[in-house]
Amino acid sequence: MRVINIVTKKVGWHTIAYVPSVAGKHEPMSKAKAAHTRAELLQRTLAMVFYRCMIASHCGAELLLRDGTKVIVCPRVLLYVCDQPEERSVLGLKQHGSTYDCTPCMARSNASSNIGEKRPRARSVLKTVTAQMRGASLRGVYGMGRTIEDLETDYSVRCIVPALAGWAGLGSGCFMLYKLPGFDRLHVRTRPPRIGYPPRFTCTLLHSVAPTYWPCCCLRTAEPQPSDTGF
Repeated sequence: MRVINIVTKKVGWHTIAYVPSVAGKHEPMSKAKAAHTRAELLQRTLAMVFYRCMIASHCGAELLLRDGTKVIVCPRVLLYVCDQPEERSVLGLKQHGSTYDCTPCMARSNASSNIGEKRPRARSVLKTVTAQMRGASLRGVYGMGRTIEDLETDYSVRCIVPALAGWAGLGSGCFMLYKLPGFDRLHVRTRPPRIGYPPRFTCTLLHSVAPTYWPCCCLRTAEPQPSDTGF
């Protein structure tokens, strides 16, 4: 990746990952391998770009104010505005059509609505990220393909480690990883092709950016309170 230092104007190249070549016409399961390669490359890019900020979110970093005062700050991520395919890719989740299409909860894709007394359980950050880490560690082990496939099916994830889980408050503390994304109405205000299909856009952090035409409990989210965000 080509990086330009905004202070010194120096240009440098940094290696993020080595991408294996996938022969789409001749290699078996080439589509799945190519999708996994793209997903892993995205996570390595995010980890490289936000590496120093992730460390500072846990340990703090010095910030020099205009009057010369030095203060310790811990950066936090509160909202990431995107569309649903981008959201699933950034969090290392499978795209639309998997077992659990809803990001913040474990509602099944064949459920037309989540309204009722029995609501689906929330997606656990610890369990989901732990499953991703376990699957990623097994990829180089012979004979573990079935185990990896079961992990991906049970949690609707790709067995890669999501980089954003390294932020304080997202993968630790108040565990806001799956409450982070928000959707812009201009990007998601489309109707589904047929009645009975699961919602394509389901979760949000802020009520002001949530679509209103899906009767899902995940959409009925009020503006975040201090107890929700940890601040």
